[in-house]
Amino acid sequence: MRNLAGVVMVTVSAVLAVSSVAIAQQQWPTGVPSASSAGYIKEGIPKMPDPPGPAPKRELTGAWVGPQNVMQDPLPPMTPAGEAAFKQHKPKTLAQPWGGNDPYQVCDPLGFPRNLFAQAISFRGQMWFEPVPNRMTILYGQQRVWRDVWMDGRQLPAKVDARGYPDARFYGYSVGHWEDDSTFVIDTTGVDDRTWVDEGAHPHSTAAHFQERYTRVDQYNLRLTVTIDDPKLYTKPWALLKANYYWMKDQDFIETFCVPSEALAYRDKLANPSGNASGVK
Repeated sequence: MRNLAGVVMVTVSAVLAVSSVAIAQQQWPTGVPSASSAGYIKEGIPKMPDPPGPAPKRELTGAWVGPQNVMQDPLPPMTPAGEAAFKQHKPKTLAQPWGGNDPYQVCDPLGFPRNLFAQAISFRGQMWFEPVPNRMTILYGQQRVWRDVWMDGRQLPAKVDARGYPDARFYGYSVGHWEDDSTFVIDTTGVDDRTWVDEGAHPHSTAAHFQERYTRVDQYNLRLTVTIDDPKLYTKPWALLKANYYWMKDQDFIETFCVPSEALAYRDKLANPSGNASGVK
């Protein structure tokens, strides 16, 4: 079963790689889900009171499922540097599931913010907020990784990968604050530019500034907007993700990994049965 799970993960990743157009055409999710007599709104999303109760103040602790109802803003024009970087990224396609140069097909870290999209691989992705002294820790079911969002007043690094400054990181450097009683804001920079912004292979520079806004709408619903401001590669800021998350029924993560040995087995036995491991004709 482990090998099958690895095959399913890589295969669905190929589907997601060509989903950016469909995502961009979706509309902003409105309202909240209605209760379902079957006990779920959809698989993994629990039945809720209709209407749900009020949101507790400044409280996100616990596990959430999503993203659901995903959309993006239209992609703004890229700068010449952005266009050049984008041309270097070659995502997988359904016709050639082992192709291109997607870092994740060899299980390199997804990094931020692509990990937010990857939670949708099973459409039951998991994200756990856990406040600890001086910071908010966010744990992700996909790859079982976590981020530290500092809330002790520190500043983000002015630059990375330069003398006297820190190195870029796959999940960047993050600081957060409560804007009001229901909205938690995270600012992130210094993200390693080897990662992709999303499943559509869009690039970013290490100077990109990302902002996440998590608004707890009510007892069971959380709304997320992620924007990117990267003047080196894009002509204006844009919202790369808008989505809803819902409270997990059992508050228990499943284990979802990209396993290198399984990814290679998928490449050699299924995606490229000719035996040409490189996938290049």
